[in-house]
Amino acid sequence: MKANTSILLVLMLVFILSSCEDIVTLKTPSSDHYMVIEATLTNLPGPQKIVLSRSQDYFDNTDAPKIVGANVSISDNDGKEYLFKEAKSELGSYVWTPTTPTDIFGKVGKTYTLTVKAANETFTASETMRRVPPIDSILYQFDEANQRQASDGKPKNGYDAQFYARDPMGMGDCFRVKTYKNKKLFNGTQNLVFFYDAAFQKGAMADGLMFILPIRRSISPELYQEKDTIKVDLYSISESQFNFYSQARLELNNAGLFSRPAANIPTNFTNTNPNSSLQGAGWFGISAVSSLQTIVDPKKARKNIK
Repeated sequence: MKANTSILLVLMLVFILSSCEDIVTLKTPSSDHYMVIEATLTNLPGPQKIVLSRSQDYFDNTDAPKIVGANVSISDNDGKEYLFKEAKSELGSYVWTPTTPTDIFGKVGKTYTLTVKAANETFTASETMRRVPPIDSILYQFDEANQRQASDGKPKNGYDAQFYARDPMGMGDCFRVKTYKNKKLFNGTQNLVFFYDAAFQKGAMADGLMFILPIRRSISPELYQEKDTIKVDLYSISESQFNFYSQARLELNNAGLFSRPAANIPTNFTNTNPNSSLQGAGWFGISAVSSLQTIVDPKKARKNIK
């Protein structure tokens, strides 16, 4: 009898709690809207692209509206001007196309100023192309995948690769690494790899050294297989862009029960009218790039790479 009474009380409690459930829809105020720039221009051969869009409210999951009809140009500190034409096939994209195969955008040491005129507003940004060291080599060894490399159905065994490069003498060089496997970029948030001199942090006193091991191994988010092509691009970035990426990473990882309120990320893309309701966001980047690629050959695999 006592058991039946206990069961009855539990059922009544479940019914009462379930009947009290209400769906609450949060009404959040509309946020300020920004003109957002996506641009990393380089000294690599070929066209250069700038993408302009408008920011959205926090819970808006639709595609960001693109900015069309803008006038986009860049000038260097010698007065040379580069005109970016609106791409007909891709809304919000503006492209500079070289006139000859040897016409390359950007030289190390030059400063480039962007001007965007759109929506009766004028935005500007400025960056200097900084030096980048050559990539000396890409080495690999056969190994078992570690916990990071083995997730999401990735290979359990294969070739763990590292790239080798040395930071130039003189403090304050900043870099970003992009890695491609069989021409496909590793572009997850966990693949955002950037660093200061030869280490991850500014205070590491790593000027002029070989890049530290975690940086060298960052090109192996998963193990490679025989005949895979590994391509590594090393981008020079400014210290300001390093700070931009650092803040962006904080916001990307800002989740959980004790997360802090979201904060705006610094930008170098600003409206010439500081009192306008439409301000800028994103980053206008200028990078020199060094590249190296290799094809995985078991006969060329090393042992005990450090």
